[in-house]
Amino acid sequence: MEKIFSDEGPVAQSLLSRRGALRFAAAMAAFPLFGSLAGCHKPAGVASSSNQPGNVGGRRRKLVWIPQAAGDWEVPIRVGHLEFCRMVGWDYQHIGNPIYSVQNHLDQLNDAISARPDVIVTELESRGMVSGFKRALDAGIAIVIIDQAVAEEAEKLGLGVISQDPRSMGRMNGMQAAMWAEKISGKKGGVILIGNGNPGSALIDALQSATQEGIAGYNQEHGTGFTTEVFADSAFDDIATSMSKYGAHIDQKGDSLVALTGLGGASAIAIWKTLKERAIPPGKQLAAGSPDIFPDQQTGIEEGYLQWGVDQDFLVMGFLSAASAWLQIEAGYPYWSMHTPGEVVRKEDIDHVRSRTTAWLSKAKELNLIEA
Repeated sequence: MEKIFSDEGPVAQSLLSRRGALRFAAAMAAFPLFGSLAGCHKPAGVASSSNQPGNVGGRRRKLVWIPQAAGDWEVPIRVGHLEFCRMVGWDYQHIGNPIYSVQNHLDQLNDAISARPDVIVTELESRGMVSGFKRALDAGIAIVIIDQAVAEEAEKLGLGVISQDPRSMGRMNGMQAAMWAEKISGKKGGVILIGNGNPGSALIDALQSATQEGIAGYNQEHGTGFTTEVFADSAFDDIATSMSKYGAHIDQKGDSLVALTGLGGASAIAIWKTLKERAIPPGKQLAAGSPDIFPDQQTGIEEGYLQWGVDQDFLVMGFLSAASAWLQIEAGYPYWSMHTPGEVVRKEDIDHVRSRTTAWLSKAKELNLIEA
């Protein structure tokens, strides 16, 4: 695959450890047994369930997932959704446009609203999406926000957010970038280049700021003086264009460049393939890594061109968002805001990560989400 909050408010907030997230997910799998409780404390605009699990008024409930931009990156989210929907007898639909813009995302949301599903799971990456969210809620459609959110807008809408913690993840990314820059270059200073694949996105911009904070924190703790430079790397749109941009920066900065890092998506793939194309020895001249841990990114780590990734736990995020939708419309509970913690992945971790990636890829093939 190449391409892959509120502190107080109307929803409770929970910071899940990986073990806690998986325990919660396992607990959610048993919840259909308690379908007779549906309708208690029913949120406004949400219909009560019938006696048949997954059905209302003689029809199956339906969950629609709308990514900000469709692509291979979302496959583990879709696997998590489908696994839960199969457990509770819900229909499931994916709607997505691979070309990102706020207008494209809003158009997809409006199309979904017209079909009147029971639940829409999507992202709130821009204030420009708020009008569509209000339209869905006014139509009595439950919404669950995952992955990206403008936190204050989500709170105004009375919605929780199920996502990675961008500040924690960004700081992890920055600390890794500075640590490996010092280790590989042997220098105490130099430029760490940060590629932003989607400038203006709430999540990606938060990751950028937190990555810079992580680098600054490393400088303070270790007496280094690494500086940062940010650029729009186009990796979310086109790998070839992104590789060209990274190559130009490598040429321009010469020996002052000590590390390359992206902010997720396909940036890590563009980085390691640029290094390989230019015959830059893996792990000998430039440090490199990025959030996410997609299959092709894992190859970059195995071959030594990348030193780290940060898993955003998309499979967990997909399962928890579907389970949260069930809690909301079948049992009348407002869903919690939850942060998957993220985990740093290095070369020694790849065997374990590969095995669980293989598991969800196998399930994705079984579910016809990708070609067998």
